[in-house]
Amino acid sequence: MSRRLALAAVAVVALALSGCSSTGSSSSADATPSASSTNPYGAAAIDPLGPNDPVLELSGGTAGTVSLTLAQLESLGTETVTVAEPFVKKTQTFVGVPVSAVFDRAGIPSSARVDTMALNDYEYAALASELEASKGLIATRRDGQPIPYDQGGPIRLVYPDGTALAPVLDAWNWSLEKIVVTTADPSAAAS
Repeated sequence: MSRRLALAAVAVVALALSGCSSTGSSSSADATPSASSTNPYGAAAIDPLGPNDPVLELSGGTAGTVSLTLAQLESLGTETVTVAEPFVKKTQTFVGVPVSAVFDRAGIPSSARVDTMALNDYEYAALASELEASKGLIATRRDGQPIPYDQGGPIRLVYPDGTALAPVLDAWNWSLEKIVVTTADPSAAAS
């Protein structure tokens, strides 16, 4: 079994324990940890990816399929945001790449409908413009440190307080692996 598949298998177990739905249709209450939980993301420890291993794959944009290592992702430009993290219920500071920069790199237009997919196949679908308007950040660091797999890493989607998607727990996709364009022009799907 490849290292990527082994990591994904362990991440699936860790994220399944976290309460993150595998269908993307869970209620916000399902994603909230219990009061007795010490780690809302799961308990499994996973070795981090190597520096040349892709951490994010984007497909369906005009650039074709784009695979990015952590360094390539961060080279798109990072921002820092401090948010009230809804799963651990405390303020945390995340460093990451704005989804708008990632969409630009992959040629994903704001009008596209996209699925964000986690290592455990959890999906959240939205218009790219909704993720951009909520200043979605593909976080690569939390409180100055890499984000461990067992805590929703190595990358995850976060949203600044006060934005439309900040209270939508399903949109906070942990252990993000892929962003896939499902409909380039949503009006075409309605026809």
